Amino acid sequence: MRTLFFLFVFAAALQAQTAELEKYIEVRSGTLPIILTVPHGGTLKPENVLARRYGVTGIDSNTVPLAEMIIEELEARYGGKPHAIISRLHRTKLDPNRELDEAAQGDPTATAAWHRFHDSTQRACDTVMHKNGMGLLLDIHGHRHLDQRVELGYLIKGDMLKHSDAELNEDAALIAATSIRDLHKRSPQSFAELVRGPQSLGGLLELRGFRCLPGPSKANPNFMAGYFSGVYDVAAHGSRDGGTVSAIQVECPWNNVRDVPENQRRFAKALADSLGVYFEVHFGRKLK
Repeated sequence: MRTLFFLFVFAAALQAQTAELEKYIEVRSGTLPIILTVPHGGTLKPENVLARRYGVTGIDSNTVPLAEMIIEELEARYGGKPHAIISRLHRTKLDPNRELDEAAQGDPTATAAWHRFHDSTQRACDTVMHKNGMGLLLDIHGHRHLDQRVELGYLIKGDMLKHSDAELNEDAALIAATSIRDLHKRSPQSFAELVRGPQSLGGLLELRGFRCLPGPSKANPNFMAGYFSGVYDVAAHGSRDGGTVSAIQVECPWNNVRDVPENQRRFAKALADSLGVYFEVHFGRKLK
């Protein structure tokens, strides 16, 4: 009887922890070969999770509603939803876009949430690879740099983007170290065109009214200017270290993208439209 009691208590505790983690890390299955991750838009600050003692703790405001609109626009155009993994925890409690030690800083609940975020992301990538053979992960962020452009991160540092197209195309080590390593092998275009040409993601968004970096209008950041080239999420789940899901960190400016719902919707429409062309050109397949 005592054994049954302890088993009952253990099962109840496990169920409670699972429900708690589901509240902190939202996981949605999809049907499109696209995965959206949103690591820094959460607002929950549960008292049972210790505050992080170091690292960046600012929220990427409005990235969760922006992601919701991207999901809606993709479904409206292509008849299916992307996979989505959304952290609902405030960044003072968890930063999923960092390695575990910095992300959770020893708190057991934050540690479990970090594992749920990345295990779920990897399962989504595995599902996409199994079903479609390849796919794309978009890691949705927000920035407040003075140059209010959509910044697209491929794990290419800003200084490297200053190289000419010919230099980029010939740098095999650089290409192999990017989060779009597999996509480069599939695309009929050169690496430089894939990153900043007219049919790059930056080029397609610019055609729809959103200035980007890198893109046709700006190939590299200004001297000493801010630029986010991508961190843990796109490194861990992109194709740099293998696999056929490539990844891009999408850093959205505040002005004209995240500031008000009307602009969020406008950007979501532009991104959904752009992805349809992007898949046809570089992956060689339609999203529908």
